Amino acid sequence: MTNSDGRAMQSADDRDTVFIAPRRRDKHDQFVSILKTILPYIGSDEGKIILTQVMIALKVEGVIGTEMTPKTEKMVNVISESIMKQPGKKIEALKFANRLLG
Repeated sequence: MTNSDGRAMQSADDRDTVFIAPRRRDKHDQFVSILKTILPYIGSDEGKIILTQVMIALKVEGVIGTEMTPKTEKMVNVISESIMKQPGKKIEALKFANRLLG
């Protein structure tokens, strides 16, 4: 679907997702539910917010098990740091978190 200037319009589902979130609907819903529960306790630290999103997404997808190994911890940190270094991705992730809190 496009708008009058030919650009693709976002559906409600597109506005309620972020690149970090799982794509499969059931996993996406689980990701959002967990994030809504945890975000109020995280505070306003941008790094913690993004780290939380990464950890929840990986947990929901089954990449992270019940315990964090040094290898898993390193992977989570690399992904989070990568997002923090990309202004567009960082802004998108933080806007998504703010929408969930709002």
